[in-house]
Amino acid sequence: MKLSGSPLDLRFTTVVSLPRPGGGGPLLSLRPLPLGFPERLGARQIAPPLPPVRVARDSQGRPLRQADGSAVLLPDEHDADYRRERDLYQRRLAVLSIVEALGSDDRIEFETRADAFPDDWRPYADKLHDELVRAGFTAGDLVWLCRQVMQLSNLLDSHLKESEARFFSAGPPTAV
Repeated sequence: MKLSGSPLDLRFTTVVSLPRPGGGGPLLSLRPLPLGFPERLGARQIAPPLPPVRVARDSQGRPLRQADGSAVLLPDEHDADYRRERDLYQRRLAVLSIVEALGSDDRIEFETRADAFPDDWRPYADKLHDELVRAGFTAGDLVWLCRQVMQLSNLLDSHLKESEARFFSAGPPTAV
C-alpha cells in the first residue's frame, strides 16, 4: 500500500512496564493486534459460545406462543454450562491476544507452540494460560495487559476510558 507514492508501513511496537508495587515490573514490547486476528481465531475454533434456548413462559408457567402457534424461545444466558464456556472463551481470547501482542518481543519465548495445534487453538490457549500462571502472572496482570493491547490496537476510545475512570473513581477497584 502506498500513501502519496511512498510505501505505507503502519507496523509499530511500544514498550510497557508491568505494574508492580514499588515499580520494577518487567518491560514488555507489545504490538497491536493485526486486522485479520479475529478471523484467524475463528478459523481455529476460538469463537464465543451460543447460549442454549429455553421456552418463554407466562406467569402461570404456560409456554408463550407466537402468532403462528410456535413457542417463543429465549436465550438462557444463566445456564451454568453456558456461563462456564463463555468465561473459558473470554480467558482464551485474552491469553491469545496477549501472546499475539508479545510476538514482537524477542526476549519472550513460550514453551507451547502454535504449530502444534494447527486446527484447534483451544488447547493451545489453555496451555499458554498454564504457562502464564507458572510464570507468576496474576488475573490483574492479564486484565492490565489486555487493556494495553486494546488501546494500542485502537480498540478503546476516549469515551470508554472516561467512563472507566468515573467508574473506578467511585471506590477502590475490586480484585479480579
